[in-house]
Amino acid sequence: MVRACQRLGSARRVRYSGESKKTGPALANIIRDMMKAIASIAATILLIVLGVGGTCGWAAADFGKRFMIYDSRFMNTKLVKWCFGGLPLVNEIDKILGDKTYIVLLQNNTELRASGGFMGSFVKPDGQVVGYVEPPAPIKKAFPFGSWKLRDANWDVDFSVAGEQIAWFLEQGGEKVDGIIAVNLSFVNLLLGYLGEIKTVTYDERVTAQNLAQLAQTYSEVNKEKRDFLGAVGAALFERIKTIGPIGQLRLVGLIYRELQKGQILVWMKDQELASSVQRLGWDGGLGNYGGDYLYIVESNLGANKANCCVTRSVTQTVNSLSQSLRERLTIKWENSSQFENPQPPVFWGGNYINYVRVVIPAAAQVKDAEKYDIEERGRFKIVGFWVTVPAGGEATVQLEYKSVRAGEREMLVRRQPGIESFPYKLVVDGKVIVATDIDRDQEFGVGSGQ
Repeated sequence: MVRACQRLGSARRVRYSGESKKTGPALANIIRDMMKAIASIAATILLIVLGVGGTCGWAAADFGKRFMIYDSRFMNTKLVKWCFGGLPLVNEIDKILGDKTYIVLLQNNTELRASGGFMGSFVKPDGQVVGYVEPPAPIKKAFPFGSWKLRDANWDVDFSVAGEQIAWFLEQGGEKVDGIIAVNLSFVNLLLGYLGEIKTVTYDERVTAQNLAQLAQTYSEVNKEKRDFLGAVGAALFERIKTIGPIGQLRLVGLIYRELQKGQILVWMKDQELASSVQRLGWDGGLGNYGGDYLYIVESNLGANKANCCVTRSVTQTVNSLSQSLRERLTIKWENSSQFENPQPPVFWGGNYINYVRVVIPAAAQVKDAEKYDIEERGRFKIVGFWVTVPAGGEATVQLEYKSVRAGEREMLVRRQPGIESFPYKLVVDGKVIVATDIDRDQEFGVGSGQ
């Protein structure tokens, strides 16, 4: 886990602790500046391109110049907020850029967890927790010795819940937490893909999107220097970003925004007004309040390896609408191309995929053979949990059947878990293929006759 604690809006007050002190400044500054940009950059571009006259047009041009040198004082002027006031979060910019501490979590999605990936160890908060904290049952089963720890705190399928739990662990270590931003190792790969190869001065390594994960794992498990290596990568990335110029930086803002929109970056805010704004934007990773049919498959790698380097999945959802109640059969197939059952340092870190799966469906659904599953009712939703192991070089298939009350024409929302780039999805209604696509973000489809 990369731990970065950054006070937004103030370059003078920065503090870092946890696994990586060197990584903190680079990654935290990148995320800080990008989050500031997202709130206002669209208005800047729009106003400049359309040539809006008068004071607001001048403000946009001036804002563009000032933004590129990160003048946060200009962000707080009444003029900017009047011009951009209709955009998300801009009217709350004083709150966002105040004396706040935001935690940037770098998760390794080659070891998949609910919010994207494994966070790693964090000695200080775990050491400050008083007494025993009961872990969720699957974690306790996989790792039967010891208390629940911060490294596994991103467990809940709803990040608005998991964020609060992560914050609690951090606060036990004396950390002030106003918000949490969760990004994945694949996001750093995306940055490398955009920026190109970088060279880490300290380690004399040429780092690319193709070799980052392997190098990070080697320095972590073999050389025991993951913190310093990722710190060197972060510093090199930050230096590269400073050289790409205003246009390149604006494109980088667009890249960050797209990742937020796709749900690959998640945001939790302690302040309830800010949390509501983030929720409306769809950046909170919550389950939402969707009223139609709903499918969200959440995987958690509990095999203590990086098997998700080599795992793919495909999903087929079959709906029978010709009976009194809608009958649905969900088929999930995983394939694991790992060459070995266990990690083989320093060349291979995958292995058998020991996966605890949770399928989130509407609360009204009646699950067939319900006694075989761990089932939790939560508001509009039912969370169905079970174990599946996908052996190295093999595959595994599971089917979940359930029925729900038919309500005529309906809509179906299919969600994609953070940390997974995409998966093939097929929707079959009454024997007819309605949808055959890759799910790379949450998507809604029509279900029923006439679709």
